[in-house]
Amino acid sequence: MAAHGPGQLSGRQFLAPADKRISTADIAALYQRGAPTSCTGTELRYIGMPIGGGACGQVYLGGDGKLWYWDVSNAPASPWDNCGGPAYADPNLQFSPFGNGFVLRTTAHGASTARAVDATGFAEVTFTGQYPLGQVDYRDRGCPVSMHLDAFAPFIPGEADDSTLPATVAAYTLTNTSDSRVVAELTGWAENPVALRARTGTPITLSSNEIDGAGYRGVQFTAANEPVTSTRPDILFESWENPGYPGWTVTGTAFGSGPVQVSAVPDYMLRFGNLNAQGPQFVTSHDFITAAGDATLADSYVGTLTSATFTVSRRYVAAWVGGGNDPAATALKVVVDGQVVGALAGDDTEPMHLRYLDLLRYQGKSAQISIVDSATGGWGHVNVSNISFTDVPASVPPIGTLPDGGTQSISAVLGDGLPGAASAALGDITVRPSIADWSSPTAIATSGPGPASIDGALGTITGAVTARFALAPGESRSVRFVLAWYFPVPDRNALSFLTDIGTLQRHYASSFASAQSVTAYLAANLVRLETATRLWVRTWYDDATLPHWLLERTLHTAATLATNVALRLSDGRFYAWEGVNCAPGTCEHVWSYAHSIARLFPTLERDTRQRVDLGIGFHPDTGEIGNRAEADRAWATDGQCGTILRIYREHQLAPDNGFLQANWPRIKQAITWVISKDTKHNGTLAGAQPNTLDAIWYGEIAWLTGMYDAALYAGAAMAAEMGDTAFAQTCTGLARSGISSIATELWNGEYFIQLIDPAAPDAPNSNAGCHIDQMLGQNAAWQLGLPRIFDPAQASTALASIYRYNFVLDPAAYREANTAIPGGRWYAMAGEPAMIMTTFPHGGAGEANGNPPAGVAMYFNESWTGQEYQLAAQMIYEGMVDEGLIVTRAVHNRYSPAKRNPYNEIECSGHYSRAMAGYSVFLAACGFSCHGPQGKLTFAPRIGPEDFAAAFTAAGGWGLLRQRRTARHQVSSVEVRYGEVRLAELQLQLPAAPASSPRVRLQLDRRELPAPEVTVTGDLITIGLATPVTLPAGATLTATVSLG
Repeated sequence: MAAHGPGQLSGRQFLAPADKRISTADIAALYQRGAPTSCTGTELRYIGMPIGGGACGQVYLGGDGKLWYWDVSNAPASPWDNCGGPAYADPNLQFSPFGNGFVLRTTAHGASTARAVDATGFAEVTFTGQYPLGQVDYRDRGCPVSMHLDAFAPFIPGEADDSTLPATVAAYTLTNTSDSRVVAELTGWAENPVALRARTGTPITLSSNEIDGAGYRGVQFTAANEPVTSTRPDILFESWENPGYPGWTVTGTAFGSGPVQVSAVPDYMLRFGNLNAQGPQFVTSHDFITAAGDATLADSYVGTLTSATFTVSRRYVAAWVGGGNDPAATALKVVVDGQVVGALAGDDTEPMHLRYLDLLRYQGKSAQISIVDSATGGWGHVNVSNISFTDVPASVPPIGTLPDGGTQSISAVLGDGLPGAASAALGDITVRPSIADWSSPTAIATSGPGPASIDGALGTITGAVTARFALAPGESRSVRFVLAWYFPVPDRNALSFLTDIGTLQRHYASSFASAQSVTAYLAANLVRLETATRLWVRTWYDDATLPHWLLERTLHTAATLATNVALRLSDGRFYAWEGVNCAPGTCEHVWSYAHSIARLFPTLERDTRQRVDLGIGFHPDTGEIGNRAEADRAWATDGQCGTILRIYREHQLAPDNGFLQANWPRIKQAITWVISKDTKHNGTLAGAQPNTLDAIWYGEIAWLTGMYDAALYAGAAMAAEMGDTAFAQTCTGLARSGISSIATELWNGEYFIQLIDPAAPDAPNSNAGCHIDQMLGQNAAWQLGLPRIFDPAQASTALASIYRYNFVLDPAAYREANTAIPGGRWYAMAGEPAMIMTTFPHGGAGEANGNPPAGVAMYFNESWTGQEYQLAAQMIYEGMVDEGLIVTRAVHNRYSPAKRNPYNEIECSGHYSRAMAGYSVFLAACGFSCHGPQGKLTFAPRIGPEDFAAAFTAAGGWGLLRQRRTARHQVSSVEVRYGEVRLAELQLQLPAAPASSPRVRLQLDRRELPAPEVTVTGDLITIGLATPVTLPAGATLTATVSLG
């Protein structure tokens, strides 16, 4: 290998300011306990806390308590989910595909007033978010009743099934703040959301019906196929057989001079198969002819094709449409009276499919068809073949086979046995399955009955559930609403590459048959589910001593589970995109950063390792693991190394050795595959190294070799447990050799670098750049209790260098100055402090993109929160706690609700899974690790060790860790609050290395335990229990260590 020296590289630049403008008061504030973050006024507008069950779709709780987003019925990816992450710079405001909400009607002194329970109805609204619980308070001088909302879905660490229910709970408490009796009526209402997409192109009848059962009453929405017959012939409107566009008005340049020949399309447009053109020609706004094969340029053209006016004389427009999935920007639209009344778009694939638009309500009106392309980026085009008018679709799929076919419900449920004000009785509940008018709060509260069913092309049905209370002055009453859904068929088109997707359903279809059955389960189990959820919230937030802002930020990204990033299937498989509906395959090199789900719901990740990484995505002939399983069978260096580390993590979070024993042959084979890429057999990777920066790198690369060496240590640990001593020794020897090479060959005196491979000098690279992830493997080593990967002195210096060179106060100014690497997506904007991924203080930026330029070097200008978190965790582990908190707080500030949704950390699309690296900051702050099969638990707090408390999760249970120090004693305790935790060994950190072995007293609750075996290494004390104990919920193990 040959290294570029600083003198050989271009562009020596110190672009990050040395003065970070952080005062001692600023640093002190980072450590303050503070209070839960509360938001009012304009801070409410962007808030969208994912509030549904995990892996069941996506619904947000807004800052004013309104439920929005509502994507629980398997909708295709939307434009705002595109992989550029546009919602950072342009955050979403509240929207919903169907009307829904709550209305409060109060009657006092004979006068009644109705108001929406949101920011339009109450002058004072305060939101407090402690995921998974969102709280909203409502007050208004003109209203005699104040309200408090607790919204949540059951969220119980360790209980994956009960935490992935397709429902959300809205628990309201109403208090009479006046000095007179008030009758208060709280109404939950919704339009029928079933078949939202199907009803626009399929004859559908919408209905609603009252449901009731043990402990609940409500309304369930349904849809059914509507029989349609007609004797009128179809009308062929356009077949694109003629040259040019006769009868059409053309604007812009996107559609070229006329329809294109199917035989002329470039090969890349055929990568999805046959285009399904209905003749020799079709229309596309992907003008590959003018662009001469440049696909990016061909998508950049914009324009429209608008037909002559016609009279709507058939129920449906039927058109073969493909291309981009953006009904606003790349679509065939129908315009009536100057207004767009519907649109047909593709699904981000080239083939055209027959799609229908129902025009029943526009019969006899004049209309035009407009084929539109106003998009300039990826998938910025539309393909169209034959257009016709018909009364009967060619085929009508049964509603139960459609992704948006199913049921949804809203119900009031009893809250007996739960804390708080007296709960509603069923006699307090009135159900109106269909109301005639929902145009205003008053109408919603008072409307009479509406139709029992309706043609989905003509309108919808709205149902309402009302709880009525008579409140004396100062009296409070509560009512819980459950909003449940059941849409069992996933988007099989988007997931077409998944094994058995043709028959798989959502996981909840294995337990439930309708939204009503989900509601019935919740009603029967709500006391247990809500109590455990609230216990977790209290344990994580209220009983801890860590700063509230830190607890919020490090758990909020766990809400990714409750978005359309995640999916559970009926065979038990957990599947995930990188971001919402973006980038397939539970991608290894992204998900290797994510720790939240593994720590909170370890069975999900453990099953993924066995079923997918060591199953579907595994190459049994070689040991290679496909980075995206079926979606990409090739390996990624950081992906496979990260997965080996995750396999060890999943083993540590298991209660016994069953997982490791069952999978060891393939685990060993996977490790051996990576060793085969260590061609010099010296613990250093060489050759092609594909990685998360979307390119293949070459050379000796500190961050990739560090990941490899960490994976080797994990392999050695697992091999030792399996009794494979020879393989353990092989892994250990290679790791030690690689670690030595990193310290000598890849260290430039300030930080760790990449040596360019002279056989591949033109590949993308970071050369002498200062890369944020240069010690990524060390983070994993800390979490898993592995030996060090990077020399401690070098690691501290490198972390200080990253902070000096990469932490900028103004990313926009940095980009302006960094002319050698243009571009990048905006995940930190002007005036928002952030860590830049890679800087080049000693030059080399000009060489980073490779030759010819690969374009991926733009990533170096970006700020990815997942990388920032893992760096911050390393800083905290290494004793640079101030800097670790500064970096984490910078992310927290960027996601201030005043700027954007604090629950949606964006990289490539929304709720990006890499951001779940935030949990590693929490682990670092606690100094926590565990090994379930061995009964080991370690905590060594880095923040406030003198008086510390924080939640923990371990194999089988969770609870609270506590520690207090005095001049003479350190008292550390493990309190189990849920499940059970087996303990054989407890490791703690003392304030300093003791001069002699200290005395240790162990107690289980108030019972003395036999004297333990005590081992001291530096300032770490290991306490081996004479006999392992299993702590059930409610039990506490306390270790009192004499310090002098």
